[in-house]
Amino acid sequence: MRSNLNLRAAALAATLSGLGCEVPLDVPAGAPSGPVSLLVEPDAGADAVRDLLKGARASLWMEMYLLTDEATMDALIDRRRAGVDVRVLLEPHPYQADGANDDAFARLAAEGVLVAWSSPRFALTHAKAIVVDHARLVVLTLNLTRAGLTSNREYAVVDEDARDVAAAESLLRADLAGAPAPGPAGRLLASPTSMRPALIEAIGGAARSVAVEMEELSDAAVVDALAAARARGCAVSVALPGSGASAATSAAARRLAAAGVDVRLVDAPTVHAKAVIADDGLYVGSANLTAASLDANRELGLALRDAAALRAVARTIADDLARGRAP
Repeated sequence: MRSNLNLRAAALAATLSGLGCEVPLDVPAGAPSGPVSLLVEPDAGADAVRDLLKGARASLWMEMYLLTDEATMDALIDRRRAGVDVRVLLEPHPYQADGANDDAFARLAAEGVLVAWSSPRFALTHAKAIVVDHARLVVLTLNLTRAGLTSNREYAVVDEDARDVAAAESLLRADLAGAPAPGPAGRLLASPTSMRPALIEAIGGAARSVAVEMEELSDAAVVDALAAARARGCAVSVALPGSGASAATSAAARRLAAAGVDVRLVDAPTVHAKAVIADDGLYVGSANLTAASLDANRELGLALRDAAALRAVARTIADDLARGRAP
């Protein structure tokens, strides 16, 4: 059984390597295509993310669902004491963790950081994004918590394309002010606006393969699109957490497996990632594939055509699938 899984994982890595793929993730016409760098956690280690914050020299703006890691708070405070323009937006009522951000809010505010609670117009502000020095955008799947930084399967994309940075900064500025945000531009995707149509179109247009690594997957339209991709001959693989998934995600896993999708439950590391590969397109961001994430929350992600990042995510998903088990 293990050898069969390894063979499937190797085939997936080859299929998803970006070679000979035809249908990209839905990147807006005229969008930038500059290179990005990718961090894979927990392999890269907590300091890989914290160092991005410590490198800020002029500005550091952040939108974060959960901020509980003490060393990360220290890094933000250090930057503020150094004269950096530090602004942080936090979710006041994280799901099943109400009040988890209270300590961060109080500590940062006491040090002169411009810190604010997110707008109630979103069900949750679940985004995880940072703009450094008006020049570098970091989009993460991880929260700035101990688990996010040290034990979960997570991804972070570092993007220095000026159009992407400007789009994210405009959105963060509006969210910090509680004002309506402009539509995302460049490769930036946002919920509850552009995320759903981009992901549905990407999966629906895939000609060869789709791979998903996701904490929660239950949206009916997404499940239908994945099953339809398998029915038309695409290789479709899904990696989900081995424990702690919602009942809706578990039901979706069973339905996809019955439709011929290669669904695997991964026990370690804990899958908290949110990544989709559709042929030669890659999505990484904060949104789970649930109706709440796509339609009600504030979420941010990137739609990329970067071969190196795609290969790295594909290799990681393949390795995780090889360790997984059937639902």
